[in-house]
Amino acid sequence: MNVFKKTVTLAAAVSLVCLFSAGAMAANKLIVKDSTGATDMFVVTDAGLIGSGTNSPIAAFQAKGNTYPATQIVAHWNGVNAGIDSRYAGGGFMGLYNGNSNALPLLNNRLGYFLFGSANGTGKLVGAGLNFNAEQNWTTLSIPAYISFMTAPVNSVNMTERVRITSAGNVGINTTAPSQKLDISGGFRLNSAGAAPTCNAANRGTFWITQGTTDNLQLCGQVSGGYAWRNVTLN
Repeated sequence: MNVFKKTVTLAAAVSLVCLFSAGAMAANKLIVKDSTGATDMFVVTDAGLIGSGTNSPIAAFQAKGNTYPATQIVAHWNGVNAGIDSRYAGGGFMGLYNGNSNALPLLNNRLGYFLFGSANGTGKLVGAGLNFNAEQNWTTLSIPAYISFMTAPVNSVNMTERVRITSAGNVGINTTAPSQKLDISGGFRLNSAGAAPTCNAANRGTFWITQGTTDNLQLCGQVSGGYAWRNVTLN
């Protein structure tokens, strides 16, 4: 026989199957099947492509499945190595969305995500992340998307969106519908304790707080052909 199959039984009745040619070594594959021995769960092709949940990977690594865990790439470190600060222990979770039956994403469908958190022995706690979503229903001619930054507040195990960048390039802080290049729902603070930078063409339009017995809000602007810091007053 030019081709033969060798099956090694692993724990939980998972079989590892190696297929190879005795001649030119063509069509080599490493296959891990499920407990029934009928479904390929993990494949390495002779082209060096790796598939998890698919026996026909189309990239260096492709994960395919019907659940989030089946399509996530998870990396975590427990921080137990001697001499390494355990405060830096944690994990990351990454996933991509391909829709059902390769259909284009609809409004707010998640295109992909990077999530960061920690394992707690029974599951995952996710405290921060980035989500990438469709801003409208996609077509072959229009694929608008937005990015949202998420964090979990104190005394909560659920993330909340804090910052959004829209398809138009507008940035919203504590608002999901920014209408300007920077749209803030809430106050913002200028606390410039150091010396103000030189007011010139490069810094034109910069606001600055000059701190003292009485603080002054200043704006770098053009004055009589030159540039100078000008006090901004409210009447």
